[in-house]
Amino acid sequence: MLSAPWIVLFFVVFPRLVCSAPVDRKSILSLLLDLLTKQNQNACCTALDYYLPGKVAYPTNLTYSSSQITFWSAQEQSLRPSCIVIPTSTQDVSTAVTILNVGYQATVPGCKYAIRGAGHTPHAGAANIDGGVTIDTQSLDQVTVSTDQKTVSVGPGNRWGKVYGVLDNLNLAMVGGRLSQVGVAGLLTGGGVSFFSGRYGFACNNIAAYEVVLGNGTIVSATRTRNPRLFRALKGGSNNFGIVTRFDATLFQQSAFWGGQIDQPITNKVAYFSFMANFTQSSTYDPYAALITVFAWVQGLPVGIMHTATYTDGSVSWPPPVFKPLDDMPKTSDSVRKEKLTSFADEIGGDAAVSQGQNTFFLTLSFVNDPSVSPAFMAEVYDRVSVAAKELFLNVGLVFTMALQPMPHVLYSKGADSNVLGLGRFEEDLINLLFTLIWPLGVNNELVYAKMRVLEEELIALAKEMGIWNEWIYLNYASQWQDPIKAYGDDEVAFLRSVSRDYDPLGIFQKAVPGGFKLGI
Repeated sequence: MLSAPWIVLFFVVFPRLVCSAPVDRKSILSLLLDLLTKQNQNACCTALDYYLPGKVAYPTNLTYSSSQITFWSAQEQSLRPSCIVIPTSTQDVSTAVTILNVGYQATVPGCKYAIRGAGHTPHAGAANIDGGVTIDTQSLDQVTVSTDQKTVSVGPGNRWGKVYGVLDNLNLAMVGGRLSQVGVAGLLTGGGVSFFSGRYGFACNNIAAYEVVLGNGTIVSATRTRNPRLFRALKGGSNNFGIVTRFDATLFQQSAFWGGQIDQPITNKVAYFSFMANFTQSSTYDPYAALITVFAWVQGLPVGIMHTATYTDGSVSWPPPVFKPLDDMPKTSDSVRKEKLTSFADEIGGDAAVSQGQNTFFLTLSFVNDPSVSPAFMAEVYDRVSVAAKELFLNVGLVFTMALQPMPHVLYSKGADSNVLGLGRFEEDLINLLFTLIWPLGVNNELVYAKMRVLEEELIALAKEMGIWNEWIYLNYASQWQDPIKAYGDDEVAFLRSVSRDYDPLGIFQKAVPGGFKLGI
């Protein structure tokens, strides 16, 4: 429990922070201590209910169940917070953070907390918590286009489908996610690969301003000129600095463009690997082109190759030269058409919707694209994944997918100095690998994780042996045991830790908020 000397130290050392709090910390502490003397086992939840009446849900409440079921994975749904706070304004978030942090510093049980937007990250504890408090920001879902149509203000509770629905009606777009049901906040604070990244880089590079609730409850704005170090840290630094309650993103004109899913037989794989190696070269990369290729195994057997290809210049005819070699390969189906952004985000989102509520797993790797080596590497990865998919199906039953995405230097170098992703230290063209696994029974989780650890080690060793390994790990695709922050490089880690010490001197987002990828301080 909080000692008297600690209280004095807190108010002396951090008077500016305390004065900016939305509710009086002494009153909060007094209430929490009173609840503890009455042996209230949910003191933080009770205090939240007192200061935010009608916005706190308990396990017996339908609102609690409705929040829990919207997590994408069964692993996140399985956690049981003591209560869920559902703020409807930035001020509500500020009040909740202030209460929780007073409680945490006073060592009141159950005052650790989680922060969630859409809740798409699959591993348990990423955005939910057992026995603590989850702040559910899904009600902060404003989408407000500025009068001059140059920026849009987006709340962290949004999913991309809603954002794009508003922008499509105005022939506008922002650099954002590619699946309708993926959340805004996680994608933007982790980087964000987009259909438009060839033209504008990562989504985080295109945020002009953040509204942020810091660990002391203070509400601040971060831009290039106001709190500029925090502004940069939020571009890839995830949930380590505060809760973003508004993103102001740059807009651009965008009419209908080409895109769709091209399904091909697995017999195309060798030709595809050569195509991908050529497609990903910076010297010939077309900035209007974007590609996601997915190999899938069902019941341990390969079911084909699925490409989501988009070309964001709608003034040309299909196929543009960059996609003609792929389009000329044998196909089993083809949904390519000219539509607006929502149509394509809905299409990919529809494919992913079948995994809602299932046990789900991500793991990602990057490798250098050397056209003389990469096709052979991809072919060997395919063979090893085929073995793993068959072994896991025999034991647990699952769908296993492997996605490949181009990440040429000409793409990731755009605005590299403005974010903390650490890609500015590389000059090679890269290809990203993402493994997504879906299976029915939670009792098999550890079996899946163990197998994927072995596969990860094998593939890293193979890439090193072939001279194309790259250490970078994309945070938004990382598994629970990977360390994407460390993979940003020593300079960026040192910068992020420095920003954390400046804006979160008590380490609230390192300790009181255990979920997510932390800074190691």
